[in-house]
Amino acid sequence: MRELVKYFLGIVIIVTIIYTVYISYNVFKFVSSQESTANIADYELKISLIDEEIIELENKFNEQQLRDNSNSIVMNYDGTPVAWVVILELEENLNFEEIENSLLESGFISFQKDNALYIGPYIDKLQLEEAKKYILDNFSVETNEIQQWKI
Repeated sequence: MRELVKYFLGIVIIVTIIYTVYISYNVFKFVSSQESTANIADYELKISLIDEEIIELENKFNEQQLRDNSNSIVMNYDGTPVAWVVILELEENLNFEEIENSLLESGFISFQKDNALYIGPYIDKLQLEEAKKYILDNFSVETNEIQQWKI
């Protein structure tokens, strides 16, 4: 029994040494990397950018706007909300993939169907107004009017 305990303790000591070497190697690798050269000014810059982004989002989606948006939602006879879309017809100079990716990066839903790009569906028309403005500002493309989404 004593020999078994000695072998067990020996294995624990060897595993501890291997683990210590592993941790030391990872610490050395981190210290010699670019991440370890970051200073407080870098973190302050990142935090200030995040704070600005939070303030911008709070201003964009304040309580009054959300309350107004919820009042503009229309319901069907069965209690489901009416959905709205904007349809962008295919033209030679339009790259739907680029527009769709850009919309997605900006938080807008879109998909392609029947040689047209559908933006939406949204239950709130104000989101589509923002999407139309985004497309006009970034791609100089006029879109159709907001239409009720029919499946």
